[in-house]
Amino acid sequence: MPLTPARHRLAGLLLALVCLPALAADPLPLRVGGDPNYRPFHYQAEDGSPQGFDVAVMQAIARERGLAPRFEFGEWGRMLDRLEHGGVDVVPMFVSEDRAMRFRFSRPFLRRHHVLYGRRGQQVGSPDQLAGRRVAVQFGGMAWEWLINEQADAVLRPMNDEAAALSAVAAGSADFALLPSDIAERALAAGGLGDVQAVGPPWLERNYAFGVNPARPELVPEIDAGLQAIEASGELARLQQQWLQPAPAKAGKGRPLPVWLPVVPVALVLLGAMVFLARRHAAAGRD
Repeated sequence: MPLTPARHRLAGLLLALVCLPALAADPLPLRVGGDPNYRPFHYQAEDGSPQGFDVAVMQAIARERGLAPRFEFGEWGRMLDRLEHGGVDVVPMFVSEDRAMRFRFSRPFLRRHHVLYGRRGQQVGSPDQLAGRRVAVQFGGMAWEWLINEQADAVLRPMNDEAAALSAVAAGSADFALLPSDIAERALAAGGLGDVQAVGPPWLERNYAFGVNPARPELVPEIDAGLQAIEASGELARLQQQWLQPAPAKAGKGRPLPVWLPVVPVALVLLGAMVFLARRHAAAGRD
């Protein structure tokens, strides 16, 4: 039966309704950069998969806003350059005045700070006390930028891994390490760093947010809306509990218990019974 103009319009409308869900479901690609060794916030697992709190937060945002994140990891200083020049779209980071001139930022989703670590017994109250001292920091990181801006005149020891800054202090190749306290405390709890401990007050308290490529300003309201949604649902708090709760202290390796130790209580009971029976028998003999 030939189609009338009305039937043509109806068929077209039905076709559009069938195709619309498929078109709407097509997610927007999003390139998310990060550091491969920034545990527990974002890092590359042994199998190459992206892991960490920041990764989980971005995946939750992506579900809310119809985004398709692809995670790319690399050396931190180069990753910031890639973000500025469009090599990636988003990178989670501390917010600072210098960075605000290079990137746009989402609403913050954490508040974090840095702490100075050194050998037991040392105390440092201000950056000027670091003049001439070797301070291990992540190259291009927040501590690196801050010490340069503060003109602390410290001898900076650049590291590609935040936790490796603590190892430099333990090994004696640096006098101090300045890094985020949450990362440092997890590394210290894992053990093997000798007498390294916090030697100063909290420094560099800053907001933590998603830095956005300045050529992609439309991403900021998308990320903000996603953050607001997962905060209201309680998912953000659950992810914080899952990824950022303090790591349990590593149990020290004591001497193994002797294999005979569990037998001691039984032996003592048997010995007591034997003594009791012997005394009873002796008393009966006298009677």
